[in-house]
Amino acid sequence: MIEININPKQLYEGCIQAALTHAIAVGMYPELNHEHSWDGINYCTNDSQSCRATITFHDKYIIAVFQAIDKVNWNADALDFFDGAPKEIIEIAEKETLQYVLDSVEGSVKPVVTAAFWGTWDKLNSAQSFDSIVENGGHIIRSQLLSFNDAMDEWRDYYDLDSKQISLIKKLFKAKLGSNDDSLILNDDEIKLLYGDVDECLVSLGELNIFRA
Repeated sequence: MIEININPKQLYEGCIQAALTHAIAVGMYPELNHEHSWDGINYCTNDSQSCRATITFHDKYIIAVFQAIDKVNWNADALDFFDGAPKEIIEIAEKETLQYVLDSVEGSVKPVVTAAFWGTWDKLNSAQSFDSIVENGGHIIRSQLLSFNDAMDEWRDYYDLDSKQISLIKKLFKAKLGSNDDSLILNDDEIKLLYGDVDECLVSLGELNIFRA
């Protein structure tokens, strides 16, 4: 088991930032609506290029799995990637995280994984080195591991965001981190910054417990 150099809190905040940015911008790019989503305690991302990941943010544990199709060993067991993980982690992974990387393999449906890590809100571990995780799908969360400002620069360019949208993302990000999962309500002026298909934006925002008035 190898301790990996990822700050758990920074990872969580980076995933919130990515999902918020996606939610504000997705109305302009509805074809990208699958690239970021939240389902309960699970954050999912898909790069539209045969790689996806799910990170489970449990109140005690963090569990991440990656699936890069070009790196898959179809004979491998997903739990092989959790060698050394405690029972509690494996139970949560089976119930939550691994349910988002299911594929049909020789007539049966099973989780297909190319990399994984797990741990607590203090430290993260893996059966693989960090470099191996990156090479086997972990690259998909590169932006989520950047500082807020560096990541914002990348998301701004990716989604062609304007300054008002960026200000809204920053405001919602700060409110989301301080909300203790209470609902956040958008006012009319904030709704006006959801361009294009506003309903697409509201669906993604709703996954983050953010709603229109």
